[in-house]
Amino acid sequence: MSASIFSPSWYRVAGLVPRLRSHAAIHRQTYRGQRWYLLQDRASGKFHRFSPAAHALVGLIDGRKSVDRIWHEAGERLGDDLPTQDETIRLLAQLYHANALVTDASPDATELAFRGQRLRDRQLWGQLKSPLALKIPLIDPDRFLDAALPWVRPWLGLAGAVLWLAVVAAAGVLAARHFDALTTNVADRVLVAENLLLLWFVFPLVKILHELGHAFAVKRGGGEVHEMGVMFLVGIPVPYVDATSSTAFQSRWQRAAVGAAGVITELFVASLALFVWVSVEPGLVRAIAFNTVVIASVSSIGTPAFSSSPIVWSERLTYRARNIRFTTGSVSFALSNQKRPTSVFMKSMKATVTTTIPRMSSHQ
Repeated sequence: MSASIFSPSWYRVAGLVPRLRSHAAIHRQTYRGQRWYLLQDRASGKFHRFSPAAHALVGLIDGRKSVDRIWHEAGERLGDDLPTQDETIRLLAQLYHANALVTDASPDATELAFRGQRLRDRQLWGQLKSPLALKIPLIDPDRFLDAALPWVRPWLGLAGAVLWLAVVAAAGVLAARHFDALTTNVADRVLVAENLLLLWFVFPLVKILHELGHAFAVKRGGGEVHEMGVMFLVGIPVPYVDATSSTAFQSRWQRAAVGAAGVITELFVASLALFVWVSVEPGLVRAIAFNTVVIASVSSIGTPAFSSSPIVWSERLTYRARNIRFTTGSVSFALSNQKRPTSVFMKSMKATVTTTIPRMSSHQ
């Protein structure tokens, strides 16, 4: 071993006994042919990605071993790939900043209060940076989804796929037969003054079904959905659900299914509405069915074009998660210049962390 792997500040943290918080969970994923690990913070809904080398260290954090013992045990497993002591300190500091790690040191109430305020400030700043896409959380739908899942689950498998294909295919044939009646002067028919109010009523209902499609796909995969609300896109209210727990799904196809579920749901709704439109006489019901067909069809076509393929959408969602990249010789670590209270744990790391120049690694 080279002397460069040792740190003169190791004594400051060697005796600390860290453990992951109870709301932290680790998931393994394969991304672009490489194995990565995601640390999920169930309390905040955030994810943190790190490499197998970092996982070898994090996996040994159990609340019983000291930092020094963890590092030596990791050395037995990793051999020449063992991260340096400085890198280990920086990784632990990153986890601590992410509120995923605690130690046997006494907690600092001021530090905890600061973290909570910083999180709220970031959320507010995120809203202010996007004034044309404001989000207003309204409810936690998880209990409702759990109650409804037994009724919905049978239709999320093979039986549902066969039914969906049959209904959408039949609707496609029907749409071809009535193509002229559906498309003639469609813009004038939809945007006429007396139809706009009806359109405003139908649009959010269709979008609620769209978002429920995402939500039930998440629940089917074992995830949780704790936020549902309204997003104002350029002043237009659009329902949304927080489906980020699907980030933890190991299978990319499961994550893709979550991304595609909304479009799949809307195509099914559009197909059913088309059957109604063909079957009833002109009137309010037929007008509602026509508007539903238009909204769901246009949205189903526009969403993939806007978001690329469902797999790409899911990968963007997955790796929107915050990175902790840890490879031999490099740890991605960002230091804030903001003045804040310093806890016992951070004081013990300060000498080492502040003497190294943080390097932000770009991430594709």
